[in-house]
Amino acid sequence: MVGCLKLQCTLWGIKRHQGSHQQKRQPITSDLLQRFRCSLEPSNYDHTMVQAACCLGFFGFLGAGKFTFNPDIHLTIDNIQADSLLNPPNFRIFIKCSKTDTFLQGCYVYIDTGSLDLCPVRALIQNLHLHGSTPGPLFLLSDSTPFNCQWLSFTIQSILSSARVPGCFTGCSFCIGAPTLAASQGLPNHLIKSPGRWSSDTYQLYIGTHISTFVGVASQPV
Repeated sequence: MVGCLKLQCTLWGIKRHQGSHQQKRQPITSDLLQRFRCSLEPSNYDHTMVQAACCLGFFGFLGAGKFTFNPDIHLTIDNIQADSLLNPPNFRIFIKCSKTDTFLQGCYVYIDTGSLDLCPVRALIQNLHLHGSTPGPLFLLSDSTPFNCQWLSFTIQSILSSARVPGCFTGCSFCIGAPTLAASQGLPNHLIKSPGRWSSDTYQLYIGTHISTFVGVASQPV
């Protein structure tokens, strides 16, 4: 059966006709992150934690698997360093493993102060004030349950759907949106690869090109 070319062609034709049932993951851009933030309740403990996690994921070029709960590699309070929690200009965050970290030596991600609405440093400070100094996972729900990828993806999708944002969003949408934004701002390739910890050009598969880029191609001089 495996070597039957006619059968393989038939199955390929059926798949091509029916199309893929798997929804394509959409990037979370800075605009969507802003809409997401506006849909949260500032007084809600869980929403404050989610906001901090999403800002870290976006500005740290991190997939959710790097900062949600995993017994071996999850982030803890001890993995975050700053000169002061009063008004730190940035955070240094130790990531225990990444896709290019063959020997599991870990690496550091630097999060700098940003705009007031989407400042990752400010969001993390709020998270730390609520969390306290208790050792353990960095992101906890109000019932002391740590975040996991499934819960975060479900929450992101639910909130964006409630805000009438179409598309399929998961915890990986951050590491799709971040390089897309960086590329649209004209950031050189090597500066996109560095924070995303990509050792090759595979990151370009994540970058979505806006349709306006293609529309103007025909009018460009040869």
